Amino acid sequence: MDKIIGYCGLICTECPAYLAKQNDDNDLRIKTAEDWSGMYGADIKPENINCQGCTTEGVKFAHCNKCEMRACGMARGVINCGQCDEYACDKLEEFFGFVPDAKNVLDDEKQGK
Repeated sequence: MDKIIGYCGLICTECPAYLAKQNDDNDLRIKTAEDWSGMYGADIKPENINCQGCTTEGVKFAHCNKCEMRACGMARGVINCGQCDEYACDKLEEFFGFVPDAKNVLDDEKQGK
């Protein structure tokens, strides 16, 4: 499986919503819904744990459909935000505070690694 890097630097192909969709894994959907509901104080249902990757056509996890970084990257026509001339913008810097590993991924993308 080829690695899909989301606009924000998350690796989609390692995400449980992506893996649950690809493997049609209902147990993973249930576990992920429970975990994410607790982590984010939200009521996430197992049937919402489906995604085909941020940068691909098709089903997205609900939050990804509303993601400002994804919308911006799509509008600019970049593969991910590491390929953007304005990398790293304020939206990304705020996100990196929560997910510092995503910055490392996009830094590598920016450097062509």
